[in-house]
Amino acid sequence: MANQIAARLSGDDYQHLYAWFHSLELKMPSQKVRVVRIEDPDAASVDDVTVVREVGAVAPDAFHQVKYHVDQRGQYSTAALTARKPRSTSLLEKFWKTWRTLRGHAPGRSIELYLVSNWAWDSADKLRECIGGPHNGFTEDLFRASPRSRIGQLREKWRQHLSAADEEFAAFARSLRFKLGFDCADELKVRVAERMENLRLKHDEPALLVAAGIVREWIKAKRRDLTLDVLKDLVDQYDLRLPPDSERWVTVHLVTIKEQKFELPPDHLLDWRGHFVDLPGKKGHQLKDPADWNGRLLPELHCLEQVVNEETDCRLVRVRGLARLTAWFALGHVFSQVARYTLEVDQQGQLWRTDATPNPDLGVEVVAGSERDGEVWEGDGDTVAVGVSVTGPLEADVREYLESAGVRVSAVLFLRPNRELRRDCLRSAGDVVALADGVKIRVREFVKRWRAKRTLLFYFGPLSGACFIGHQLNAVCHEIQIMEDQQPGYAPSFCLH
Repeated sequence: MANQIAARLSGDDYQHLYAWFHSLELKMPSQKVRVVRIEDPDAASVDDVTVVREVGAVAPDAFHQVKYHVDQRGQYSTAALTARKPRSTSLLEKFWKTWRTLRGHAPGRSIELYLVSNWAWDSADKLRECIGGPHNGFTEDLFRASPRSRIGQLREKWRQHLSAADEEFAAFARSLRFKLGFDCADELKVRVAERMENLRLKHDEPALLVAAGIVREWIKAKRRDLTLDVLKDLVDQYDLRLPPDSERWVTVHLVTIKEQKFELPPDHLLDWRGHFVDLPGKKGHQLKDPADWNGRLLPELHCLEQVVNEETDCRLVRVRGLARLTAWFALGHVFSQVARYTLEVDQQGQLWRTDATPNPDLGVEVVAGSERDGEVWEGDGDTVAVGVSVTGPLEADVREYLESAGVRVSAVLFLRPNRELRRDCLRSAGDVVALADGVKIRVREFVKRWRAKRTLLFYFGPLSGACFIGHQLNAVCHEIQIMEDQQPGYAPSFCLH
């Protein structure tokens, strides 16, 4: 009995936080949410959270049913969704009846029905292959499958289970969304806390407990429509706003590859995709006009920094987006450490900041040549080259480029962390700060030794490394030429001074 009570309470807490997460969309103009309903009496069996959009919104109304489990002993499948308990209907039938009820209330209404659970879909169930796309709904593979195929047979099993006509079943199936294998409780807390922080709300553990409590009391009071005005009153009543003197920031979206959807619009957008040569489905590494690296793109960055500096007192810049490494170098350099900026980037879902404490266990080692001199090449004495390897080794590629392109350098220095080179070589913000510190020290000593006026910088690693190294590239060399991997071969990109 105690275990059952604990499981039910855990499920309630999870549902309440999930409801709060979507309630906050009322404060996000881009979501165009008119009202949020919790335990919606009009939503039949898919009633945990209802998100109703404004008239004219592109996105449909969304109905969420949350199924949280305290362990991973089960999973969803055709069998699980169509299973009937004595004197009860299946989960699939509940969604079907809800869909028909909602369609009856508002014919032509665009709706989506979400099954949300930390349980995943059974990998042995063939229908799993048909779930995907941007919304985790059924793909057209489900509807195009031959009746004799395994997918076609499962589709027919669902249709017969519901006693639905073909056309009506297809419309219903296209409305389904499966958030399966969704966040565990701790992950959901992180997701909610980040949204609250972005909306300038308190987001620590006590604030999350207050938020869950607000939803609990809302349900107990059997209140229905949660609007923006009501949400604002609740935020004030429970003192959830961040104090005015708390850390402030600006958000910048940096895009050179492809557009990425974010919850909140940025304060500033740098969309450089139009400058890059097209590749199928995304932008490439090469500019249509190489002169634009320093002729157009770098001046745009400097103009943005000037706006941030003159119009705000913010020194924390939160940068998001899909961009080439050279763009991250340039952004880090313009919003530099010496200008007292702190940068925050998203590295594979983790938020890493340049003001993190450097990890003393991560050092930067010299790969080739002596620590003092590097590899000696025939050159004119003004130019040296530096290669920084993190994800994998780049020595051979750099040597090949220098030889084939006829680039004259006096010496080459290859650096790497004192760890195995791999995608997850850098595991924390402290690792990246230590890498940037070590690279700066090594490069500055190397440039001084060779009295170089120009450094060619090659890099193979994650975006955070490029941004953090760029952030510290001051007082290192008169001219730092960032080399872009054109795949294949290298070419000059930004020239930083």
